[in-house]
Amino acid sequence: MPTFGCWSRGTRGSSAPQRRPLRTMRTLLVACIVLALPLTVMGTPADSVDFRPEHHQWEHRLLLVFAPTDSNVMRAGQEAAFEGRDPGFRERDLLVLTVTGQNRGTQRAAPGAEPQPLTAAAARRLRDRFDVPDDAFRVVLVGKDGTEKRREAEPVSARSVFDTIDAMPMRQREMREQDGGGE
Repeated sequence: MPTFGCWSRGTRGSSAPQRRPLRTMRTLLVACIVLALPLTVMGTPADSVDFRPEHHQWEHRLLLVFAPTDSNVMRAGQEAAFEGRDPGFRERDLLVLTVTGQNRGTQRAAPGAEPQPLTAAAARRLRDRFDVPDDAFRVVLVGKDGTEKRREAEPVSARSVFDTIDAMPMRQREMREQDGGGE
């Protein structure tokens, strides 16, 4: 009599199936669970940031760069425009967030700083909050008060962003306090 996988008939004339099928299925189930665990962990890295703009209100200005993909030409141009300008970003308490596609993103203390990945939910919330379609490139500047100050559909220079920030009353007060020692 032919056998099919683990469903072979018992030997010595027995008509009952052997206990192998239950043991084999249990082993397969355990193997599937063990193999699936790394995929679950990789889906949300432990060091991902669940970024929420309201948690940074009155502490940081936000510069959000939205792009359809990581390889988007305008995204690359925007990064090149910010290259080497880290001191200016830090001086202005400016966090840089990049959101690509529907649910990928990074947060940086300055353009040259080590990026921290955003959770997929955080990236989606930013796109939704600032009403940026998945296929669009946008640069959005948010002030420390949490309101949108500037929105562009093309890359902007760091100098242009700095000029916008430096014209804000809060930034002017910060500069006076830095120059006058807080007096």
